[in-house]
Amino acid sequence: MPSGGDYRSLFWVIPGVVIAIVLARTLWVFRGSSNWPTADGTITRLDVQRKRAADGHYSCAIFTYEFQDIEGHKNSSTWYKNFSTEEDARDFAAREMPVGKKVLVRFNPKDPSVSNLELDSFAYTNDRPTSLNL
Repeated sequence: MPSGGDYRSLFWVIPGVVIAIVLARTLWVFRGSSNWPTADGTITRLDVQRKRAADGHYSCAIFTYEFQDIEGHKNSSTWYKNFSTEEDARDFAAREMPVGKKVLVRFNPKDPSVSNLELDSFAYTNDRPTSLNL
């Protein structure tokens, strides 16, 4: 029969294995993506969803974008970012990624349904200065 220490070890090993699998899959899917072609795209939709987490709630802003692949076929995909409140999500969307904004899309030429946005670091960190007053 396993001791209490064995169960505590499993408590850390199992999440570690899951994280490693997710990371490996992400690297596998996007391997070589820096060599993929780019296309001009447009933000076409914003959905803000309230999500439940273990420590409360958060809001997820889901941005839909469209672009044309090399063969001229129209493609659509999504990018998301989490926020502590719906107001924060909507403020970010209005300031950084409003519907109609032009974006740069990098896509897999063999499967254009696999794509990602080429965004500056402010889109990920939300730390763009709001004022240059010192």
